[in-house]
Amino acid sequence: MRSTRKPRQQYHIIWLWLFTAWMFCYIDRAITGPTVSWMIENKVAFLADAPMPYALAGIIGSMFFAGYMLTQYPAGRLGDRHGRKTMLVISMLWASVTTLASGFARSLESFVGLRVLTGLGEGAYYSNDRAMVAMTTPREKRGMGMGVVFVGLAAGLTIATVATPPLLSWAAENWGKEVAWSVPFLLFAPPTLLVGLGLHRYIRVREEGSSYRRGAGGLLLYSLPLFAVIMATYLITLEFRLSSLLQAAAVTIVALGLVALIFRVRGTSSPALRSRNLLLMYISAVPILYTLWFFGFWALMVVAESSNLGISGAAVYAGLFGVANAIGYPLGGWLCDRSSAQGRGRKGMYIMLASGLAAAIGMLALSMAAGVGLLWTGSLLFLIGVLFSAMQTTHMTLTSDLAPPENLGEAFGMWNLVAEIGAVISPVLSGTLRDLTGSWTAAILLDAGLVFASVLLVLLVREPRQGRNPGIS
Repeated sequence: MRSTRKPRQQYHIIWLWLFTAWMFCYIDRAITGPTVSWMIENKVAFLADAPMPYALAGIIGSMFFAGYMLTQYPAGRLGDRHGRKTMLVISMLWASVTTLASGFARSLESFVGLRVLTGLGEGAYYSNDRAMVAMTTPREKRGMGMGVVFVGLAAGLTIATVATPPLLSWAAENWGKEVAWSVPFLLFAPPTLLVGLGLHRYIRVREEGSSYRRGAGGLLLYSLPLFAVIMATYLITLEFRLSSLLQAAAVTIVALGLVALIFRVRGTSSPALRSRNLLLMYISAVPILYTLWFFGFWALMVVAESSNLGISGAAVYAGLFGVANAIGYPLGGWLCDRSSAQGRGRKGMYIMLASGLAAAIGMLALSMAAGVGLLWTGSLLFLIGVLFSAMQTTHMTLTSDLAPPENLGEAFGMWNLVAEIGAVISPVLSGTLRDLTGSWTAAILLDAGLVFASVLLVLLVREPRQGRNPGIS
C-alpha cells in the first residue's frame, strides 16, 4: 500500500545540512578567540612574552579574515559557474584539513599561515551557502530560510565560546599548558570533514556545469597567490616592526586593491557590481561583520574584565551573545518575511532593528564605564545578540531580493568581500583600543557608531516592489 504521508520538503533537508555546516565552520574559526585569550592569561606559547598581547591576538584573528574575505568574490563566481554545492563541499573539506594542521603549529608565523589558509578555504562557503538558500527556498520563506540556516552560526559561536575554556583547562591538567592550546583545533577538525562529506551525499540539487575538479582547481588558482600576498604583507610588516593595527591596515589596503581590480575587470559587465542599491548594501554590511567579530572575538575578555569570574567563569555570560543569535536569526527572517508579505518590504525592518542595536551597544559602553553589575552586562549582551542577528538576516534577505538570480553567488561574494573588511579590522582595532585606554568602553562606543552609519547607508537604498526583478538599479 502506497504511503499517503506528505514527504519532507527538499529545502528543509538543505536547511538542516547547511545549518550543521555553519555550526562547524564557526566552531573552527571561533575557537581562535577563546584560545588566544586563554594563552594570554596563562602566558603560553607564542603569546607568552608579547608586549601588547591583546593587539597581537587581534592580528591573529584579523589574518584569518584576510584570507576569508579575499576568496569571497572569486568563490561566488566559481559557484555560479561550477555549482554552489560543489564549492560548499570543497570549502568544508579544506577547512577540516587546515584546522587540524593549526593544532600542530609551534610558531606564530606557522599558526598565522595556517589560519590564513583556513580562511581562504572557508571563504568559499558564505556566498554559495546564501545562494543555495535563495535558489532552493520559496520566496515567501526566503527570510526564514536565511535565518534558520544561520542559527548554525550562532550554535557554533556559542559552543566555541562556552566549551573552549573548560576544554583548555582539562587539557592543561592532563598534558600541560604548552600542549593544551592545540586540543580544540585537533578535536573539532574531524567532524568538519564528516559534515563536508554529508553535504556531498545528502544535498540533491541539479546544477549545470557542476565539477569538483574545476571548482577545486579554480579555488586553488585564486588562493595560492592570495596566500602569498597576505603572508608577504604580514611578514614585511613584522620585519619593519609595524604595530598590529598597521598590519591590519596593510591587509585592508590589499583587500581594497582586490575590490578595485574586480570593479575594473567586471564592473561594466556584471549587474552585481553596477547596481547602486547593491553597492550600498555591500558597504553597509561592513559594520555588521565588525560587530559580529568584536563580540565573537572579545566578548569573553569584556565579561571577564568587568567581573571577578576569570576566563572560564565568564564563558557562560559571554556565550549569551551566541545563544541570543540562535533566537535572533530566525526571528529576523520571520519579521522581514512578514513585513514583505504585508507590502512594506524589508528595508524598514532593517532600519528599525539596526537602530535598536546601535542604542543597545551604546548602553553597554556606558554601563561598562559606570561599573554596573554582571547581571545587567549579561542581559545587554543577550539583547545585543538578538537585535544583531535579526538585523543581519534582514540585511542578507534584502540583498537577495535586490540581486539578479543568475548572479546571486557573485553578489553575496562581493557582499562578504566588502563586509569582511570590518571583520579584519575589528579584532585588532578593538584590542589596540583596549591596550591604549585600559578599558573596553572606547571600542564599544566605536562599534555603536559604525552600526548607526549602516542605518544611514541603507536609508539610501531604493527597494523594488515585491515580485519585480531589480536588474540594474
